[in-house]
Amino acid sequence: MTSGKAGRTSAWIRIWTAAAGMTLMAACDSAVAPLRPAWQQDPNLFHRGFPARPAQTTDQPHMVARVVYAEPERLKGMIERQGDVADAQRGMARMGDGTVDLGVQDAASGKWLESYVCGGVLFVAGMPNQAYKLVVKNRTPMALELKVGVDGRDLQGGGSASLGRGSLHVEPKGKLELDHASNGPLLFKKVSGDSALFLHSSPKGGTGLIQMGVFLAADAPSMGPEKLRPDQVAPLGFFPVGRPEQYR
Repeated sequence: MTSGKAGRTSAWIRIWTAAAGMTLMAACDSAVAPLRPAWQQDPNLFHRGFPARPAQTTDQPHMVARVVYAEPERLKGMIERQGDVADAQRGMARMGDGTVDLGVQDAASGKWLESYVCGGVLFVAGMPNQAYKLVVKNRTPMALELKVGVDGRDLQGGGSASLGRGSLHVEPKGKLELDHASNGPLLFKKVSGDSALFLHSSPKGGTGLIQMGVFLAADAPSMGPEKLRPDQVAPLGFFPVGRPEQYR
């Protein structure tokens, strides 16, 4: 009699476990949006802000967007040397993990310049001394800060370029247009050789390379800890709501 009860109990546990497993799989189905990094989550979630969160104070950029430019005839060879599929752009291009869109316009006419995304880099055709404009679109609901280096020089200060935290501020879902450096209008330079392709490992860069470090703004509202929506709560309490952070 006891063994019968044990058998029924064991069977019930197997059925319950299977049902729980199916519930968990359903919760992870593509129909439910995955949780994003804390600072990219739904801005309508209730939260209590904590100052000086690591993402708001770090000197390491969340992502780096890179532009390589050259005269049209030289640009083709540079793209071939990059050795990846070139995707022609009509307007702004999605960069990195999609935090920002980036495009380059002729400063005089406002027309988008001939551009290609290849190997994660935006290649732009520009003539020497042509004035241009960098256009940045913040695709996140949080404010961003940018640090921009152009041809090895810091856009704002004029010193050596770096990828430390910058002070150029982009509002949530906002747009920023840059057409001047510290020493005057942004002008394409004469590019010799393909060195700009191989300077991405250097924070300073060099002629023909534009690098943009993207940071979560220091004054952005902190996103932790949050009150999750019902569709974001895992079933049966398998995952903690407040910790660890990757489950938020």
